[in-house]
Amino acid sequence: MATKTINIRESAYQALKAAKKEGESFSDVILRLTQGERRSVTDFVRSIPPEVREDLAECIVAGKKELDLVQPKEVNL
Repeated sequence: MATKTINIRESAYQALKAAKKEGESFSDVILRLTQGERRSVTDFVRSIPPEVREDLAECIVAGKKELDLVQPKEVNL
């Protein structure tokens, strides 16, 4: 089997590592992620590095609070 060396940013490596399931090689992860396998939202969130998940959660909570303050307007179509 032929192999290739690639250069990726540290953040890309960490994301790839986080997406790696037990027993999978990095090649397996890349193929799984690029072949359009349907994943649940939970699987996607688990693939995000923990520090990014925390930032994302804070943004979602803040956005929800803002939306709760918005009064819907009627629109005539």
